[in-house]
Amino acid sequence: MEKDPNLRPRLLSWKFDDEVETDHEEEWNWIEITMYFTDGSKRWSILYTPERLLNNLSRPNIDPPGLHMQQLIVVRSYEVSDIDRVLRVFDEEDELIKASRAYSE
Repeated sequence: MEKDPNLRPRLLSWKFDDEVETDHEEEWNWIEITMYFTDGSKRWSILYTPERLLNNLSRPNIDPPGLHMQQLIVVRSYEVSDIDRVLRVFDEEDELIKASRAYSE
């Protein structure tokens, strides 16, 4: 029996959990976001731009020299419009839940 796609939680809104600084080209840290869904749940993801991901993996002291995170989303920029578009498309494609983690309360 196929699930009704209208019954799955859908994205209502999201917010930055970290301050977004775009002034420093050498910056390597990620930005975390919280997302709010129609069923009252909250989930979080980590956003990386390609530049910051490259900066992180290029650090000489990184150990191990790689990473894997279920909740990692790579975005073109930290512009609200770019992030909003990515999250909405992932939500429409039913991929946003897989690309995020539930808050454990």
